[in-house]
Amino acid sequence: MKKIILLLVVASGVLLYGCSTNNSIPPYTTPFTNNFTVTSLNHTKDTVNQGDTIYVNVAGTMTDTALAQAIYPYITVSSGSTVYSYGTATSNLSSTKTPVKLSYTASSGSNGYYNWTGTIMLVGATWVAHKSVLTIAGSFTYELNLSSQGGGTVSASDAGILNAVTPKKSVYVN
Repeated sequence: MKKIILLLVVASGVLLYGCSTNNSIPPYTTPFTNNFTVTSLNHTKDTVNQGDTIYVNVAGTMTDTALAQAIYPYITVSSGSTVYSYGTATSNLSSTKTPVKLSYTASSGSNGYYNWTGTIMLVGATWVAHKSVLTIAGSFTYELNLSSQGGGTVSASDAGILNAVTPKKSVYVN
């Protein structure tokens, strides 16, 4: 009987110690503020002819190349009232996936981020009047394998030719 009472006393002591409310887990802070960024969106030629294809270089960062499934761009090219769009607008992404999936190349970056780059081909955007100016903007939606990491949308505007001394933020059509 003494052994049973001793066992009950020890078990209740362990139970009381285990249920102590003085132990708390610190709040979780995410290691990254942004899983995905777009750092640049640049056209490759300042002047094109009517009917030419425009190429746009895009670059950014992501936290994990193994988790990133895809990057979907939505690009608009506007000249006055004429607007060409490539992809599906982000407001429609809940019901449909954009048909333009960006092929990108990833490389190591700094502070836990990876750099990524890609080139987007915009066919037909130059079928506007001669001496028109085209303005390019885009939003990029990315999806990840893990739903807990979410995805999101990042917007970017054309900043001109990369490494140009005086970048032009629009494309001129001859």
